[in-house]
Amino acid sequence: MARIKKRGLDYFPLNTDFIQDRLVRRIMKREGDGALAILLGALSCIYAGEGYYVSADELFYEDLSANLYEKDANDVKRILALAVEYGIFDAALFGEYHILTSAEIQSQYIFSTKRRKSSVIDPLYCLVGEGQEEQNDEQQNESCNAQSSTCKNVTISPLNVTSGTHSIAQHSIAQYSKKNPLPSGSPGGETEDADKMSAEDISSQEVETPRGKKAQAHRSARHEWTEEEIAGMQPPGDGTKRNFDGLLYNLRQFRIPPQEQYAIILKSNFGAIGHPLWRGFYTLRDSHGKIRQPGRYLLSLCCKS
Repeated sequence: MARIKKRGLDYFPLNTDFIQDRLVRRIMKREGDGALAILLGALSCIYAGEGYYVSADELFYEDLSANLYEKDANDVKRILALAVEYGIFDAALFGEYHILTSAEIQSQYIFSTKRRKSSVIDPLYCLVGEGQEEQNDEQQNESCNAQSSTCKNVTISPLNVTSGTHSIAQHSIAQYSKKNPLPSGSPGGETEDADKMSAEDISSQEVETPRGKKAQAHRSARHEWTEEEIAGMQPPGDGTKRNFDGLLYNLRQFRIPPQEQYAIILKSNFGAIGHPLWRGFYTLRDSHGKIRQPGRYLLSLCCKS
């Protein structure tokens, strides 16, 4: 009789500073120490089950709460929804498919199963790009220029790269870029050196704000973007799966200036799912402030993608 192939993992690594993570501490401060047990229980279910995601339905909440003394199913549901809101789990996939997963979890699953003959991630749930591999965290923290190559033993189809939607997305972003030019020196401009990028200089063209107001800019002038204008930007309606709200939340969390926010939004296709930018946010959290210019680091990832 053929042996059933195991999909999940027997164990998974946990950072020693998991409790000191800013998002985890925020949830614990709001919901109490029991929130930590719920987060660890959810991670255990993810890695032990499918390996990289778990369906978050009512039965899941009941089963998870059955192992807790002071929390019921409603508490579990509320705390995990808060974890999704704070970015610990991917908000777009949770809202559309009611699953708990993240780019970090999927990368860990790929790394842990690289010796298996097949480690297939469902294209509908995939958050790791085809051009990524496990990167050395120490090099990322020191240089902010982590190198990307192929993930091994993975057969995936990127979510937002199809013959139809890809061309539409390019056309939409091209039109948006003409109306709202990128800062000079940003990725895709005249220089590819992330250390020399400047997201403050605006080209000497007419600038149109998201509210439709036009302002004439001289060659030496520059348009200073504000948080309100950034919040008023709208992703193109091309069918590409995005998490634009989550992108804005993370950019503000790391206190990235509006000028760099604008460049990152355009270069990441308004927070397209599967973009290397999302893994960059996890790297920033793990660095605990060692990456002193998070905006330029994210722009460097956008340039390499």
